[in-house]
Amino acid sequence: MPDDRFGLVGTLVADKYLIERVVGEGGFGVVYRAVHRIWDEPVALKCFTALSNAPVEMRDDLLEQFVREGKLLTKLSSRTAGIVQARDIGTLTTPGGVWLPYMVLEWLDGRPLEAWIGHSEGRPKSNPRGVLETFNLMDGSARALALAHLAGVAHRDIKPANFFVLGELAPGVVIKVLDFGIAKVMQSQARTAMQATGVQLSSFTPSYGAPEQFDRNYGATGPWTDVYQMALVLIEIMRGGLPALEGDAFIQLAFATQNPERRPTPRAFGLQVSDAVEAVFQKALAIKVVDRYANMTEFWTAFAAALELRDYPPISAGETGIAAVPPGSDAPSPPARTQRASELLTPSPTISTPPAARTVVPLEGKVARPPPPAWRTPALMGGVALVVAAGVLFALRGVSGPPTPTPVVGDPKEDGPKSSETKVEAPKAEPSCPEGMVYVTGKRFFMGTDSEAPVLAMARPSHQVEIRPFCIDRHEVTVEDYEKCSEIGECKRAFRDSWWPQGSSKKSEWEKALAAYTPLCNADKPNRKKHPINCVTWEQADRYCRHYGKRLPTEAEFEFAARGSDGRVYPWGDAPPSPKYLNACGSECLAWRKSAGLSEIEPMYTADDGFPGTAPVGSFPEGKNERGLYDVVGNVFEWTADRFTPYSVGDGAEPPTPIGNNRVIRGGAFNSFEPEHTDPALRLPYDAEAHTHGIGFRCAADPR
Repeated sequence: MPDDRFGLVGTLVADKYLIERVVGEGGFGVVYRAVHRIWDEPVALKCFTALSNAPVEMRDDLLEQFVREGKLLTKLSSRTAGIVQARDIGTLTTPGGVWLPYMVLEWLDGRPLEAWIGHSEGRPKSNPRGVLETFNLMDGSARALALAHLAGVAHRDIKPANFFVLGELAPGVVIKVLDFGIAKVMQSQARTAMQATGVQLSSFTPSYGAPEQFDRNYGATGPWTDVYQMALVLIEIMRGGLPALEGDAFIQLAFATQNPERRPTPRAFGLQVSDAVEAVFQKALAIKVVDRYANMTEFWTAFAAALELRDYPPISAGETGIAAVPPGSDAPSPPARTQRASELLTPSPTISTPPAARTVVPLEGKVARPPPPAWRTPALMGGVALVVAAGVLFALRGVSGPPTPTPVVGDPKEDGPKSSETKVEAPKAEPSCPEGMVYVTGKRFFMGTDSEAPVLAMARPSHQVEIRPFCIDRHEVTVEDYEKCSEIGECKRAFRDSWWPQGSSKKSEWEKALAAYTPLCNADKPNRKKHPINCVTWEQADRYCRHYGKRLPTEAEFEFAARGSDGRVYPWGDAPPSPKYLNACGSECLAWRKSAGLSEIEPMYTADDGFPGTAPVGSFPEGKNERGLYDVVGNVFEWTADRFTPYSVGDGAEPPTPIGNNRVIRGGAFNSFEPEHTDPALRLPYDAEAHTHGIGFRCAADPR
């Protein structure tokens, strides 16, 4: 039994959980058995020791993250028996003064999958299992993960230790998925630790890591990361507990994931599988995320097809359990005809087919946007682009945290594919962008939101899309830049007055607002040359970009460029909006509205950001996002290429169509007073003929 190093045994937590004993300790924390004093029922209380050193000033934010993830876990676990149930969440201080966040979970009797299949000294601990038996063992867990992915939630730390077996390891046993949402919180805390102390923490288990977890040049993490990790677990089961990725050091493991000759598919280990099954694992273990299955539904459906399980029930968001859907249930019916593996799988058994060039690939009935012209595929970066952190590198499970390795040549896997010689390819140059633009790597991401905030209603629901690499302006187009184009006759002059359709307001109020906002148009104002151009129509913005060989960004591109790749709340991070980060409606806005005779509003923040109108581009450097983009929220809303179309409609309805002459605007403005206007998912329709004080633009382009 592990030691009670925090002295919590015998103590009472939150006046209701009496801690009895330590039952386990892992990379993220210590697990105690406790009893609920009111209900007299056992529970598992998990203390997250890896987060105990969070700075005092960050603890409230960290707890809020835990609450959000706990709510998600509760919703998911109520819909499937395959995910451990969350009961409570909070923080405690140990008798020794250590601050610990904790989560209370349902008590489970059994053992982790790791204990069943773990290897010893390079030899299998359990009997190797065939591919069909392995599929049946993990079917319930895979369906639970698929359900989470359909709900927009990724795990990011799939490994045998995070599967809990309730009984004997045999087909039909219930296997619970543990630690949902924790990797995301750990990732956030890892950034904080690095910034504060120079210490790098690992938010995943390197021996089960996907390429993008070692090196973000391969893409961001998401449901496709779970697909890669699940494939590794399946192979480990088929090998009797021998891991699919082998290596003792972080660098070794990083390069093992990125070496095409060491892709850990079943046949690489001499396992006897069909061409169809091998093709499924080739795609699930693709190095680039764009070549991989997007989520567990895609992976598991293809796996079932490869095994020719003709009666395998489809996975749906309405699923309530992990067992096969019985006949006569309300779940969607299987396809009318039987589909064989050849109809559902990637055509080649060894090479994944990249998706067709398109801006957005929506899933399950979502409507695609028109693609921008002439996409180009970027060259792969050679080597690994991680940066060696200053300070000490910590391990969560006995493995060093993510340093940035220097490319090295490792030994080929002994029982993997052989090659006559080891080749080191010279790094290929990254695609370039025009001056003043930022290169953005394409990937799949979750666009939109499931927030219930009224102002975000048109951004619902969250759905997965795919975008190709693109370039985007670092700043909004300035007055100075636009006037250069109009002076040579290639662009129409920007309007000197503000105008938008009257809408539902009284004509007198509408005219009053037009008169008040017209002085905020920036054209022909000598002191506003560095301010964003505003009071331009959609056509004027589009014309400007095309003159310079660019285009307006799609709204998917804008949202992806604006948000971070790590689940942050705002472009700059998780700190709430303030004059430190953006130009929005503060006390200066209220003063201006009062002087203009406009109605009073509740501001986004009470401080003065210094700009009652627009600000010179780049005036808020701390609000710059991780990609180096300025003012992607605040200052001015920005025109995008897309006509406004709802994201989805009800079952059986006609496909959504564009609404009127409206184009999508993104990003909030200097007079935005609702905090939700800082959400990168915010999308609003606006008449393409309007030219207002609050709308400008920036351009996008295809990489060269």
